[in-house]
Amino acid sequence: MKKTIYNENHVQSRVLKKTLTIQRSPVDNISTKTHDHFQPINPACLNPPLVGKGMDMILPHGGLPEVISSHLCSLIERTGGVNGPIGLQFVARPELERKNHQEGAMDPLSEDEYEIVPGVIYKYRGEIDENGNVIKHGRVLWTVTRFCASFCRFCTRGREVGLPVFMKARTCGSIAQKALLSDEDIRKVMEFLKNAKEVNEVILSGGDPLTAPKPYLTKIVKSLVVLQKSGDLDIIRIGTRLPVHNPGQIQEWHYQLLSEIKNVCLMVHINHPAELTAETLEVLYNFRKKSLATVFSQSVLLKGVNDSEEILQELFETLAKEGVRPYYIYQNDPVYWAEHFTVPVRESIDLWQRLRPRLSGIAATARFVIDTPYGFGKIPIPEGEAWKVDYSCYYDFKKKKHSL
Repeated sequence: MKKTIYNENHVQSRVLKKTLTIQRSPVDNISTKTHDHFQPINPACLNPPLVGKGMDMILPHGGLPEVISSHLCSLIERTGGVNGPIGLQFVARPELERKNHQEGAMDPLSEDEYEIVPGVIYKYRGEIDENGNVIKHGRVLWTVTRFCASFCRFCTRGREVGLPVFMKARTCGSIAQKALLSDEDIRKVMEFLKNAKEVNEVILSGGDPLTAPKPYLTKIVKSLVVLQKSGDLDIIRIGTRLPVHNPGQIQEWHYQLLSEIKNVCLMVHINHPAELTAETLEVLYNFRKKSLATVFSQSVLLKGVNDSEEILQELFETLAKEGVRPYYIYQNDPVYWAEHFTVPVRESIDLWQRLRPRLSGIAATARFVIDTPYGFGKIPIPEGEAWKVDYSCYYDFKKKKHSL
């Protein structure tokens, strides 16, 4: 069989070698309120206009260069500039991102520890009894690329996402060591999934899988579809932010490829109502219509971006109206480069208690969760003060106690 070769340098060049500019200008209809800790930039004092600085803004360990798509550049200009809700998510603030470099966490979800075959993180394991019968299904997260169309400054995988191909990784994950997996890597993953009968679900992630080259992503998806058709796999989810980062990058082949997956679930990362542009909504509609995808949203609670009940209510209600089911809103993961985005957990809980009674129907299906650092499980926060709860601690899925 002819070996397929995917050029890492070509993939990186598409991401890093663009110089994108936007005007740093405020906009009337979006709140430009920022918290003091962000040290807002005064748009009137900036000349020339903002330029995505790429490698100059890379984190101390090598991840997350400042790369902003032209779509987001335009959106930042229309929503309050660099101090608006979109600008805060994508424009680097090195003095804040590097502040806790020495003592801060890089992998609080212990993903590298649980990688068992190339890119596959098997943390939530299934169980088989002595007779070989499945008594509990497991799921795996499969990271297949370390690149995105733009890089979120709070990315939980900033330890490896955006890492240049010429830079030596400081972590051991497969996508930290190589930008794309090899054919042999993919073969090992398929062999594992076929033999691990307790695993019934795969979540494709990265980086952003939908930014991967067509031959590469096609090979991965079609291989998973074979397992699905043979009964060795039930559920395939795909995590992406490309419809927000750069909706114009979604092509017809994306819709066609995902349509081959039975009951495909598309998990789209959306943090603010302003991200739901006409172009983004059209792409989400096309995934539902052409790929027959069930589209879910995932969000991260970010200080200065979406930490108000009014913004989150508008986000979840708009998503529901547009046929997207709100799924999770996460407490920000405690990675060192994103600590300035973190809302204190007790404030997060208070916000959720105020928000939940304002939601109804599909908009109310969102759950606020803590993805347990150095533990197991996405632990939901009780809703709307319906129960008297001791918020001093919680227990993860392994019954380990975690203090708040």
